Amino acid sequence: MDGGYYAIKGFEFQIDKTLLEVLTSSSNDSVVRLEQIQDIDTDDYVMQVKYKEATKLNPSVIRKPIIQLIEEYSSDPNKDYILYCYFADNNGYNETVDSVLLDKILGKEETTFSVSLKTNFLTKFKLRFSPEFQNQYDIVIDKLQELSFCGSQDDARYYYSILVDFLRKKVINNPPSDLGSRQVTKGELLSHLNSGRRIVFMPAYKEFIGQQEYFKLLKSRFLRPRKNQNTIFRFGNVEVEDSCTLGSLTHQIVEKHYYKATHDVKPLTFIITDDKIEDVKKHFISQNCPFNDGCETIQFNQKLFESPAIINKKISGRRTTNSLSKTSFKARLVSESTFSQMSEFGIQGSWVLINTPRHQLIGETDFQIINQLNTQQILKLF
Repeated sequence: MDGGYYAIKGFEFQIDKTLLEVLTSSSNDSVVRLEQIQDIDTDDYVMQVKYKEATKLNPSVIRKPIIQLIEEYSSDPNKDYILYCYFADNNGYNETVDSVLLDKILGKEETTFSVSLKTNFLTKFKLRFSPEFQNQYDIVIDKLQELSFCGSQDDARYYYSILVDFLRKKVINNPPSDLGSRQVTKGELLSHLNSGRRIVFMPAYKEFIGQQEYFKLLKSRFLRPRKNQNTIFRFGNVEVEDSCTLGSLTHQIVEKHYYKATHDVKPLTFIITDDKIEDVKKHFISQNCPFNDGCETIQFNQKLFESPAIINKKISGRRTTNSLSKTSFKARLVSESTFSQMSEFGIQGSWVLINTPRHQLIGETDFQIINQLNTQQILKLF
């Protein structure tokens, strides 16, 4: 396995540790900062997190993070400074670091720092050996199960996937200079879980529970579109399985939605990336499935696009039933570029965001997020 694998796993390990630090905070308002001064820091401590599952511990391996912590200590001696690390083998070292070992760790940098600075630093420094990757994950799951609204381990795994995605985006979507956005509190995490939004996220840890168990959990949490309510699907770049094109996926979702539908069924709306929209429309045409695209290939008409479908009820004998006989269209199909030009959207309903971020036109309506699933996997949710 290459360095990229270890770098990604190290970042995931750091996210787990951050989540654990936030959840174990004694106050809902205590701020935990991510990737700012160091990997994790608060008003009380600064922490470097290192996950080295293919490396044995020796003094030179931890030289750089120790130097960084000493430098931070010299500017703020009131905090604790922690190196939280995992190695394939600790080589007999324990968590006690004295002046002799510190000098051995510093090596040629030993004389860079004064004796008094190093001595004082050791009073505030802690070396902590972490559990293995899977064990730390299990600890986080156990902690989540302590939440009053978490009823099972499956619930904890679901909440975990939401929070890991939330913390990861704190780092990825905000530059280091934006200090206020790269921090979180326990209260913020709990509020995010209780916000009423349903978020489905493909966690990096699905191999720990197995593919079958993962989809069992995913399907139990995913809300399928209600026939008599509007649902808007927004697709980003989705991996396409040969056996299930994006056109086939969207069409099958529509057909499932209209199976045994009554006259009040609402057409589904699909926002498709520009490079895939033509193929999706061609597939609907080949399947004789009527759709409304607001004439976007000629001149887009938003009023026409948002207009309700014209429906006919079934007739049984001489009586009109509530069953659906015919509809002028079953789906709305529009390209991402056309949709992005809208300043407002008149179709109110729940959203399903697939490999794409939340859009400003969603407003306060409910939404679900699905990431890192291919077309065949997405279809299994329906």
